[in-house]
Amino acid sequence: MTSDIVALVRHQPEISTVVEGMIAFGESLEPYDAGEGAVHLYDAGGRLAVSIETPQLVQVHGEVERLLGAEMADRVRVPIWWVDVRAAAGVPDAARIARRFADDIVHWQGGAVWPGPPGGEGPP
Repeated sequence: MTSDIVALVRHQPEISTVVEGMIAFGESLEPYDAGEGAVHLYDAGGRLAVSIETPQLVQVHGEVERLLGAEMADRVRVPIWWVDVRAAAGVPDAARIARRFADDIVHWQGGAVWPGPPGGEGPP
């Protein structure tokens, strides 16, 4: 079963820039443009580790609340870009890589990650 993370970012995401930064800082990944803005990240063994779906612009506050709950909706303002990040099951480090991508894109573009970091809430 995959592990799903949602990055809600304030500005239109630059997915390739964040991926390139992760690689520059030591992640052994091979990105593949899956078309229409989606990106797949393969590990050093050639296994699909993470899928980053095409970012979607959310302009209705109620959509964030409906899908992720009132607490998350209170942490963000619309319009906001929704980015689904999926870690493949059974691939070592896939969940860590997915979390790192989500955390990095929110760090650089502002926003929030759902679910929050293990062990507590991060900054809004």
